[in-house]
Amino acid sequence: MLRVAGASTALSLGAGTAAGGDGHGDGGDDSKGSDGPVAPQNPKDIDPVFGYPSAAESPCLGEASEDCFEAFAKSVRPSHEVEMYTDLPQLLLAVGGQGALSETTLQNVNEAVADGSVDEGELSNPDSDVEVQLPDGSSESVTVREIAELLAETVGFHFEPAGLRVSPGDVVLYSAESPDHGVTAYHERHGRQHRVPDGAEPLSSPIVPVGGYWLYRFEEEGVYDLYCPPHEPFGMVHRVVVTDEEGDAPEQTVEDTGRPPEETNNLASVLGGLDPNVPSALSALESDALHPERIASRGTVSWEDVVEEHRTG
Repeated sequence: MLRVAGASTALSLGAGTAAGGDGHGDGGDDSKGSDGPVAPQNPKDIDPVFGYPSAAESPCLGEASEDCFEAFAKSVRPSHEVEMYTDLPQLLLAVGGQGALSETTLQNVNEAVADGSVDEGELSNPDSDVEVQLPDGSSESVTVREIAELLAETVGFHFEPAGLRVSPGDVVLYSAESPDHGVTAYHERHGRQHRVPDGAEPLSSPIVPVGGYWLYRFEEEGVYDLYCPPHEPFGMVHRVVVTDEEGDAPEQTVEDTGRPPEETNNLASVLGGLDPNVPSALSALESDALHPERIASRGTVSWEDVVEEHRTG
């Protein structure tokens, strides 16, 4: 299966890059050293609105262990990591972008995979071949069945975990595993519905360069609903529950001060009509999977849990 680090250049949707200090942990020097990248140069604290962004390579990228947190200066050392991903098969982008399927076949495939599995009995012509050209100029022949299987596996743009419990004062590391991601609160000062604790700052990261990271310290107890600005139309949202008590979720604040989370997911629009049936921003935040009490009791909730509930519920 062909996967891209990001969706494609067509999915950039208004991105730039910005970075904070690129340096090292307590007592570090100015080189990356033989052990790889180390963390920012001992900032005294993390800004309550803009956090701490860095274009330096995150020590926790990929399959790194929790020991990677030790690379960070004590003053900004994270206790948790959230990774920002794009899961869109390159082959699906090619099929959709080239209009390789008829409207009838598109509808047939979408219906066959709506619950996240492939019902071959619903596929009209599963063995029909489709020829598509890939970005490197090569071409590939793929069957309708293979397209359906890729679509069923696709979970789109997401934070992982999608739900996270932290203690007041904990620092969270947001690692950019793919392009054009950021973290912003649903806050009245962003012109949005207010979905953070009373007194919480209008926190917002820049667009984080691939491989880079953003640090934020969650001080106020409560429920924080966050989104990725470029990818909210595709359902990329995240919930943080800040509480001292495991299993005890604070009351959530929702005030109609501006535009609410997006009600529809527009992922099919960039896949030429192919619809992987992933939730919208609003649907995800209203799901049982991301209920504050569930996050508080479990500690983390995977985006795949949110998608599964949406597809099978």
